[in-house]
Amino acid sequence: MPQNPYYPSSITTFDYLSSIFFKNNWKWFISNTEKDKINNILMRIGLYDKKNISIENLSGGEMQKINIALGLISGADVLLLDEPASNMDLNNQVNILKLLKELTSKNITIVIIMHDLSLAMKYGDNFIGITNENKIIQKNSIDFFTPENLKEIFNMNFEIVKGQNNTYVQILD
Repeated sequence: MPQNPYYPSSITTFDYLSSIFFKNNWKWFISNTEKDKINNILMRIGLYDKKNISIENLSGGEMQKINIALGLISGADVLLLDEPASNMDLNNQVNILKLLKELTSKNITIVIIMHDLSLAMKYGDNFIGITNENKIIQKNSIDFFTPENLKEIFNMNFEIVKGQNNTYVQILD
């Protein structure tokens, strides 16, 4: 999902999402099964009430959700997402990350570029960081999030704070 995609004007959310069903074949309409799939995804991401609104009237966060929905409707095995929770309030960020985490249990590979280290740590499984010297650090959550690794990647000092139910990344600089 690109950060700044182009969207056609005056197209509704439902029509935008239905476009995925026309990509490989020519047809005049979508089936009831395809309509149900769109409606179910819209309900799941909390935007069913926006299905007949022009996408140019959606907020940036709502468009992020719609683009994730497009990926889900496509049936893709791999989703590549660049900051999928940007332009969203914290509640929506958590909800979308929970949804993406849930999808990994359904054999969908999700690759996310994210800059919020605490949210990444909470919802991610495997991590890749690149240092200024182009060294690649690839590890699971426990081994990746160490003050030493984060300093090497970001050239800043960090502390890993273990709370009662969660672990957080705190910047010390």
